[in-house]
Amino acid sequence: MKTKWDQLFAERTRNICGSQIRQYFALTERPEVISFAGGFPSNEFFPTAEIAAAVSGLMQEEGNQSLQYSSTEGSMELRALIAEKMSRQNAQCNPENIIITDGSQQGIDLLSRILINPGDPVLVEEPSYIGGTSAFRSHGGIPVGIKMDQDGPLPLSMEKTISMLITEGKQPKMFYTVSNFQNPTGVTTSYERRLEILEIASRHNIIIVEDNPYGELCYEGEIPPSYKSLDREERVVYLGSFSKVLIPGIRIGWMAGPGPLIEKAILTKQSTDLCSSSLGQQLAYRLSKEGFVEKHTRKLIDLYRRKRDVMIEAIDHYFPPDVEFNRPRGGFFIWVNFPSSYPTSKELLELALQNNVAFVHGEGFSNSGDGGTHSARFSFSQPPQEHIKTGIKTLGNLFWEIETRQSLKAVEKV
Repeated sequence: MKTKWDQLFAERTRNICGSQIRQYFALTERPEVISFAGGFPSNEFFPTAEIAAAVSGLMQEEGNQSLQYSSTEGSMELRALIAEKMSRQNAQCNPENIIITDGSQQGIDLLSRILINPGDPVLVEEPSYIGGTSAFRSHGGIPVGIKMDQDGPLPLSMEKTISMLITEGKQPKMFYTVSNFQNPTGVTTSYERRLEILEIASRHNIIIVEDNPYGELCYEGEIPPSYKSLDREERVVYLGSFSKVLIPGIRIGWMAGPGPLIEKAILTKQSTDLCSSSLGQQLAYRLSKEGFVEKHTRKLIDLYRRKRDVMIEAIDHYFPPDVEFNRPRGGFFIWVNFPSSYPTSKELLELALQNNVAFVHGEGFSNSGDGGTHSARFSFSQPPQEHIKTGIKTLGNLFWEIETRQSLKAVEKV
């Protein structure tokens, strides 16, 4: 008898489903497709020579330690270096309050395991990062969107949502935010808004999970102080990563938080993967200690700024004026809003793929059930500058064709 897998899977696997981004990766990996879909660092910016030299040095000087298991909480020297860095940013932190994770994504998963019971509401930005909401759902959490504007989450929306949930007997425990150059919108939460959100979280005893993978990639202006630096109640859990400022392949991130939470995270991680990569940790430590990561980040800021500017200039030039978009001050993403008269962004994506251009339609980022139907995320981080211009011009021609057809239909009706 053939194995009946549907009878064997655990109940919680019903909550696990693939994101819409993954569904399009097979198409966008075709060499002829210009992809604005993946929010990945650019392959052309990886410091391969420096990484090779660092690995060689590690093997010669401390190969045994780099190839051995590490402690579950991670290398003490790396945690001390991260704590020192965060303290310089006024987010006071001790090494004992940090656990090394397999990228910040594992931090989200560990928090989900520790804090979420099946059916628990989890406050998230609307729209929100798919990797975060997918992790919450996989552990039975129910993402509940907080509306945003150009300054970040709206306090009034948060207040109303919390009141509604409490009335239903569902006290939220956690608010998840990508506060700097948000994925997917590119929005940065203002200083005043952060203070308001902290005050609301304090009144309702809600933890703020601050995910900050893009914060060091600031192309203009200044970033407001982190939630972590403003926290006086041990209410903020901070997630950081080396993926965007060094390389994602080493999968080294960290979680900084209150002692009781970190203790639970260490115990949970022991049963998940035992420990993060020792070699990856040693690489991150060595390259940070030598000042290379800071130097490389400054270089990346210049390189990614140029790509952002190329995409903004191309959109300005080629897209119809009623297609709206934001101008992020950092990060990887531009959020595009199409007129309601257009086909949905999902339908636009299908047309774009027929012309060998890809982006991510907005519906997968929404937690309201009907959001994102006329929005899309464009990432400028991966394609070369000349491909950005070509891809945006191709899409501009497509959008102008749609407007022309709509105008002709309107004339025919008259």
